[in-house]
Amino acid sequence: MNPTWCSILSFTPLLRPSLELQTLEFESGTTNNTPAVSAPSRESPALRVDASLDASLDNNRTTVLSKSRAVIVITQLISLQLFTSFCNGIIVVGLPAMASALNLEAGLLLWPTSIFYLTAGSCLMLAGSVADVVGTRPVMLAANTLLVASALGCGLARTGGELIAFRGLQGVSSAMAVPTSVSIISTSVEYGRPRNFGFGCLGFSGPLGFLLGLVLGGVLVDSVGWRPAFYLAAATSFVLCIIGFWVLPRDPRPRPRRMIGKQLAFDIDWVGTMVSSTGLARLSYVLA
Repeated sequence: MNPTWCSILSFTPLLRPSLELQTLEFESGTTNNTPAVSAPSRESPALRVDASLDASLDNNRTTVLSKSRAVIVITQLISLQLFTSFCNGIIVVGLPAMASALNLEAGLLLWPTSIFYLTAGSCLMLAGSVADVVGTRPVMLAANTLLVASALGCGLARTGGELIAFRGLQGVSSAMAVPTSVSIISTSVEYGRPRNFGFGCLGFSGPLGFLLGLVLGGVLVDSVGWRPAFYLAAATSFVLCIIGFWVLPRDPRPRPRRMIGKQLAFDIDWVGTMVSSTGLARLSYVLA
């Protein structure tokens, strides 16, 4: 055999990969010009339906109020917090007059002030859990009604025990109002500056109400007495309750009462809440 042909045959295996690469490049070049065909989706119809339902539920949950109505809602919420703290200021500045009028014992002088924070702190988690089940609007209206009744009861109290009991109810109303106010602002007010303004006003309403209670309460105690100061807080809270009945947003996901009853019975740790609240109250009573 000719040596030239032998050398060519010996280099044939080395030429095959280059030929194959050229063939692959040619095929890839031809296939790139063809339009891409999308592969069929592997998601099941059930997953698509669930995703659409979740999206619709998310849209229903975030019902943003108009600017004018949002201003009214924020005003109602911060006014309720303001007059709750207003009652605290009245208690601080008018405690000597209350003690002499109600024959309050020396060992119970701190309780008209302390019982408010005790009940407010003990019932805060429970009120938030109930609001998650029942809805923010009913709990907020109940807190407003309870504030009206407790402020009126403080003004009509005839003994020190009655005053302490109604002050404890005021703490419960504050525990109901705080988480619902935060929830309403965070879900119903437009994201951004309006929502930040609402949270800022809500946080500022407490110290401002306490300051007004000290100043205005002191003027009322020296002029007409401490009972009209509570009557003023009760009347203003009643007006706020009427306004809240018209402007507070409703729950976009109404549920049947039977489902709400089951969730109240089984989804809330009633035993643990009662045990922790009772233990905290007894510890505070022993230390007092």
